[in-house]
Amino acid sequence: KQWYQRRVRDTIVSQIMNEFSSDGIKLSFLRELARSELLDHIKVCEGSKVMFWDPSLKGPFNLIIDWPTLKKHGVVSMFDLQERIPSDVLENKWQSVVLLIRPEIKMIDLINRSIRSVSTSQRREIDFHIIFVSRRSTMCMRRLEEYKVVGEFKTISELELDLIPFDHDLITLELEQSFREIFFEGDDTCLYQVARSLMTLQTCYGVIPNVTVLGESAKKVLDMIERMRQEVPPADKAVVPKIENLILVDRRIDLMTMVSSQVTYEGLIDELYGIRNNQASFPGAAFQYDDEIQEVVAAKMVSLTSSDPIFKEARDLHFNAVGHFLSSKARQISAAYDEKKDAKSLSQLKTFVGKLPHIQAEKKALEIQTSIAALIRKGLDKDYYDCFAIEQELREGLDVDKLNAPIEEMIYRQAPLTKVLRLIAVQCIASDGLRPKLYEFYKREVLQAYGYHHLLTFDRLEKSRLVYMQEKNQATSYPTLRSKMKLCVDNVNEKDPTDISYVYSGYAPLTVRLINWLTQGSQREGLTYLDDIVKYLPKPCFTKKQKSAPASQERWDGGGEVHTLIYFIGGCTYAEVSALDSSPRTTPTNSSP
Repeated sequence: KQWYQRRVRDTIVSQIMNEFSSDGIKLSFLRELARSELLDHIKVCEGSKVMFWDPSLKGPFNLIIDWPTLKKHGVVSMFDLQERIPSDVLENKWQSVVLLIRPEIKMIDLINRSIRSVSTSQRREIDFHIIFVSRRSTMCMRRLEEYKVVGEFKTISELELDLIPFDHDLITLELEQSFREIFFEGDDTCLYQVARSLMTLQTCYGVIPNVTVLGESAKKVLDMIERMRQEVPPADKAVVPKIENLILVDRRIDLMTMVSSQVTYEGLIDELYGIRNNQASFPGAAFQYDDEIQEVVAAKMVSLTSSDPIFKEARDLHFNAVGHFLSSKARQISAAYDEKKDAKSLSQLKTFVGKLPHIQAEKKALEIQTSIAALIRKGLDKDYYDCFAIEQELREGLDVDKLNAPIEEMIYRQAPLTKVLRLIAVQCIASDGLRPKLYEFYKREVLQAYGYHHLLTFDRLEKSRLVYMQEKNQATSYPTLRSKMKLCVDNVNEKDPTDISYVYSGYAPLTVRLINWLTQGSQREGLTYLDDIVKYLPKPCFTKKQKSAPASQERWDGGGEVHTLIYFIGGCTYAEVSALDSSPRTTPTNSSP
């Protein structure tokens, strides 16, 4: 039944793809696919509908569908899922109550309390529906049976939410807890979603011929894909591959980049304010301008996408270059407004009026980004720069086998624990594990300063190999990789960079450096091109060819371009995305090994 549903879904994917241009790779179809499937589930629910959302799903679905579309399909109101169904929902006697949740036990517990808050007589008048995103789990169904509320639901279905487009070249599964689940808890459930999302892409763009696997989780995903391809009947019509290379990256291949402080504009927004679903929340007072009379709000949500012309250009810049960029843009906009003074004829005035909406939009965007830059500048206090200096020294291998006095001092004054653990993790990764005495010292001091309940924290850090003890006769890898891959670079030009290391002020993300070298060479040769590097990386690492139907063996003519899909398993940083975006203009021709 599961694979019958997969075949039906592949048919829907093909139908949607037919509506898009066939002469390029357009990821916007993923948004249309998710929207179409959500609306299909909503249509099953009769009459007027009230939707109750798992709060963690509101952000991802905001990127897929808007309120007017839901309203058009009979949704009259929406709420966060809560312990009691609001009285006005019951009084209005709307016909269907739709619950959209992730397959988590805590959500089932909440649903049970919510359903029981409704009297038996009122339940008879309402159709309850559950939609699991992205799959229905056996544990959740068992818990519903234990609560004896399964019979209260007219339908229990699952909505396969795959990759969501963030930008024209960036897609995500929006699994915020994937690193924790895979590497802390040993739960590989989300790897199935990764494999399924790749199957969807291959349905649209053909079987990707060259797959490079970097790490254990990446291998598990490839194994799942191979099993899925064996179980699913072959497509009626083979698709000529449009993506030539797939690089699956296990996050544990490069933990150093993950724990290092980002210094790009977008990276710092994430560090200081947190970016969720392409949006960040800032203090509202920072956005009050002299020429505007408006109500002061406590927080302002700002959309951070390429649709903002100023943010599009600023997002990948080192923060030290942002001030100059914004000043330059301000002068350009001022010059554009001055064109009105030079307009001597009606045609010139008409031309200026035609440009005016664009100029005004840029001016508004500039005001917003200038306010954000000012907030970031204010947030970069002495503690931030001190921590960043420590990180740089540790990444370069300075005294990584000794007690770090600044870290010890931070523990004694009870600095934020996340900052302390971040620096300990950098030291641990730089030295391929802490010496036993040093590990025990840090652990003891942290527990005494912050509480013994953090024993569990250290247990999780050990499992994920972020903070761990060196083993006897353990081979070193990071110092060797740092040297062979030129990860630490001196005298980086932050305003006009020539190397990707600018995104961490002198440290090149190992993942991006490796990906650049792979794509500069011929991935068809696989990792044999990088044998001297691969032997120091966490195993397994290999390249494998996927076989496709004979009709799809021909190569798609993409105008001479070779398309590579890079898939991070466990998340990636905004600085890594910036490094990948800037790679064509910052990677020197002699930078390969």
